[in-house]
Formats: sequence, structure tokens, C-alpha cells
Amino acid sequence: MSDLNIFVTSNLTSSERRISPQWNLHYMKQKLELITGIQPQNQVLQYYPNQHSNEYTTILDSSAYDEASDTQTLVSSLGLKLYSRIHVLDTDPDSAVNALDSKVDETETETDARAGGTTGGFGILEEEYAKRSDTVLQWKQMNHLGRFNPEYTTMQAKVESENAARLLGMRVGQRCRIINIAGERRGVVKYIGRIESLDAGKDTWVGVEFDEPVGKNDGFIDGVKVFECRRGHGSFVRPKQVEVGDFPELDPFAGDDDEDMDEEL
Repeated sequence: MSDLNIFVTSNLTSSERRISPQWNLHYMKQKLELITGIQPQNQVLQYYPNQHSNEYTTILDSSAYDEASDTQTLVSSLGLKLYSRIHVLDTDPDSAVNALDSKVDETETETDARAGGTTGGFGILEEEYAKRSDTVLQWKQMNHLGRFNPEYTTMQAKVESENAARLLGMRVGQRCRIINIAGERRGVVKYIGRIESLDAGKDTWVGVEFDEPVGKNDGFIDGVKVFECRRGHGSFVRPKQVEVGDFPELDPFAGDDDEDMDEEL
């Protein structure tokens, strides 16, 4: 089967790519991660058979993610058509991609307004900006991207529920671990609460002091000390990312003599 020219989009990217029907789904998702920055386990794929229409179907959902199954299933089973479009959503609100997308949402009005402003330095009014058809905001609305996606509210509610569930059994002083694309980091919960300078006090954050210097700070945010921490050992993370339990410090030399393990990495 010949490769297919497919338009691949996300809230931040848009490009035309060649996709082989002979790839397995896991391999395709890895390719999509390189294009969009969205990890395979967090990908929701919305399929637009007609690139000029906003009608779509969800062909793959992160809630049913199964790497083993994806490895055994070919892309040809999706029935993709030439010059159709795949839009990739990120279900992890704490990812770097969603953080960047939120930043774009916050600044797009100001940026476009300045571009259309007068020589006197005055930008257009917010109402006028919303009516224009040549802005980033209008493009997102037309393509149902970002906060204009009909599934956005549902995904946000799911994440809020996961955060609340994690907080129920979490206490300051507990051992914990965080596992993401960078690997596993272990440490101690040092703070649980809202932080005005991070998101105007909207959500609850968890302050962690890691065993190793793999953090982002020393317990300070905007010059304010939130918890005691060694330099480079602290981070503030969302509750859903933190797993508390019996997690002793990792031995950095634990796997040095395991040749079989080395060959798998």
C-alpha cells in the first residue's frame, strides 16, 4: 500500500505528512509525538475525512491506550483517506504542550491587537478583535482548537477529578515519586496548597523536595519561600502527577551489573 499524504494538526502545529498504512499504531503515535510534542499515552486522535469540513470522529482515545494492542494493530485499520486530517489533542493539562498553548491563549489577543494598532500606539478594542476574521482567535474558533474544542470541558473535569482523588490520601512528610518522560524521581511531599503567584491561587499544588538535584527550584516562588528545600531539589507539581507510598531513595548504582537490563534500554 502506498503512503498517504495526511494533514496533521494540534493546537500548536499544522503540517502535511506522509503516513504509511503498514505502520502499527504505536509507531504512528511515536511519529505524531515528534510532530506535536504530545506523548502517545496522552493522545486523542480526531479524524477529519474532509479537510474543508469541521465534521470529525474520534478514532483513537487516550482512555483506551494500550501499547501492546497498538503494536499489533496496523494504521490501515483506521481507513485513512488521502489528504484527510488528523488532529491530535493532549489530555495531560500539565504537559509542556498545554502549558505553551495556554500561554498562546493568554497573549494572542494582545499580540494581534498590537499588530493592528494605530501609529499612536493604541491597540484595537477587545470587541473589535473578536469580530475580525484574520486572527489566531478566529482560526482556533473555526477549527475547534484549544478551549474551543467541544471536548475541552470534559477533559478538564476529568483532570480535576483525578487531582482531587490524589489529594485525599496525601499528607506533608510522605514519601512520593513522580514518573514522566524524564524517568522516575523520588522525594518527600513538603507542601500542599494554593500558590497565588503560579495561577492566582486557582488550583492546589504539591511542593516536592527530590532526593537528587533534579528539581526546578529551592522551594521559592517569585522570591517567596513556600517550603524548606535544597537548591535544585524542589518542584511544584499537580497532584495527579504525584504518587505517595513506600518509595525509598533510589540507588543510582543498582543496575550497573545487570547486562540484560542494559540491553533493553
